[in-house]
Amino acid sequence: MNILQKTYKQARRSPFQGLAAVMITTLTFLVISVFSLISYGSIKILEYFESAPQVIAFFEPGKDLTEVEIANIRAQLDKTGKLKDFRYVSTNEAEAIYKEKNKDNPLLLELVDASILPASIEISAGELKNLVELKGVLETQEGVDDVVYYEDIVNSLSSWINSVKIMGGAAIAYLVIESVLVILVIIALQIAARREEIEILKLIGATTWFIRQPFVVTGMAYGLIGGFLAWSVSYLMLLYSTPFLANWLQDIPLLPVSFWFMLALLAGELVLGILIGAVGSLIATRRFLKI
Repeated sequence: MNILQKTYKQARRSPFQGLAAVMITTLTFLVISVFSLISYGSIKILEYFESAPQVIAFFEPGKDLTEVEIANIRAQLDKTGKLKDFRYVSTNEAEAIYKEKNKDNPLLLELVDASILPASIEISAGELKNLVELKGVLETQEGVDDVVYYEDIVNSLSSWINSVKIMGGAAIAYLVIESVLVILVIIALQIAARREEIEILKLIGATTWFIRQPFVVTGMAYGLIGGFLAWSVSYLMLLYSTPFLANWLQDIPLLPVSFWFMLALLAGELVLGILIGAVGSLIATRRFLKI
């Protein structure tokens, strides 16, 4: 309790310096929170597309395949040894899917029925590089009207995720270093303001750690408060934007974001905040306290 009281008095003596430290650490952790959420969402979206059918072959509208034709096509695909999932969607199933997706639009429901919808075969491979061969097998089948190929979407999404990680990592590294330097400068100013008091403590035999401790704890408090504020703001922003994002993402099961993920993010930011504050204040005390 004694050290907490000392830290509180230390912060009260220089409120504007403390505010500056909290503001810069809050900005740092807000960027960390945003990029963490973007990375989490991007990975979930990528997993969704990787688990979804990656090649879809559409047949002539209104015409279903026989059991023999379906078995023959599956046998050819199995023969490659690269097939992961196989699903045949009949015209009636296609109609049911269409009606479910457009149940809020009666006009569209009246215009479409099973007689004008195509049957389809949906497949996926264990690895994206195997899709080309499986796509080639489907294209040679009799009655195939069109083949939809999702490899480009998955590859583009993977590239985008990697770019986000690189840019986010660079921005986070820059802001973390900046936060450490700001805390270092602020603690150095606080040391300078208490120079006479520190000299008196030295004369009466105070230990090195006894003198440094309030400054170190103050720096850690700045980082801790900044981390918590940033997490709170990012969580509120996420909750506020969830209805819009859910409507935009539609069938992608990304929202709501797991509470346990947000809790883990909070724990990580608090720990990093303490480390940032500790590093900045320790450097400042070692540099400016000649003990």
